[in-house]
Amino acid sequence: MSSLAMRPSAFSGIVTMTSRAAANRVTALALVSALTLPVAAVAAQGSGEVALVVKQNGREIGRERFTLRDSRARDVAGSMLISTAHYPATTPTLTLSATVERTPEHALAKFQMDVDSSGSGTVILAAGSGTRLIVRTVAKGSEAGRELPGGPDVVLLDDAIFSLYVQVVDLASPSGSSLTAVFPRTGRRAAFTARREAAAGGNIRVVLGGGLSGTLVADARGRLISLELPGSQIAVTRADDGQPAPSR
Repeated sequence: MSSLAMRPSAFSGIVTMTSRAAANRVTALALVSALTLPVAAVAAQGSGEVALVVKQNGREIGRERFTLRDSRARDVAGSMLISTAHYPATTPTLTLSATVERTPEHALAKFQMDVDSSGSGTVILAAGSGTRLIVRTVAKGSEAGRELPGGPDVVLLDDAIFSLYVQVVDLASPSGSSLTAVFPRTGRRAAFTARREAAAGGNIRVVLGGGLSGTLVADARGRLISLELPGSQIAVTRADDGQPAPSR
């Protein structure tokens, strides 16, 4: 469970901005603030929920539930992913909720993550602005904003919310797309490739290589079926129907 413990955000490569750029950053941060919403409340309104089991070294360490549906991000048709994960599944000490909205071109419109670790809460907000990614972290008694390189080939991932990997399905290509993963909770960045393949039953397989290696399988609707990340010994599979919901 140590690999899933919360770590302070530590971003590198912060851009030195001119006065005009600084003003743009303030505007973008304001946009991020305006996009804030109660993730858990929205998730409760979702339909077609998928349950996942998360194992590490063959042992179950947590559970996750998510929905993937159409949305209108910034008044443009797109997609919305809503997810909640619990570690462990019963009486969790770490609970994470995330909402991601993307445009029809699969660019990031909005990202929000709520983290509750043993009663200590943190909210991470992000929004794309051209080739920039504005990330804001809010915790009790502190608030910090960062500007990072962004763009349509950047995906926001996490080491404990694995449904976020569905973003990679749309961006992957048969020849292998070059992408960059940003982990806003820890500050990690990884350049990787995503090669899309057809799988049995009309499903989609994506092979990850480079700085992020593994294999994911999604159904025809783009919803995660399984994910294997050998580097961290993580295996994510769909849970059987009727599994008990996590208790707080």
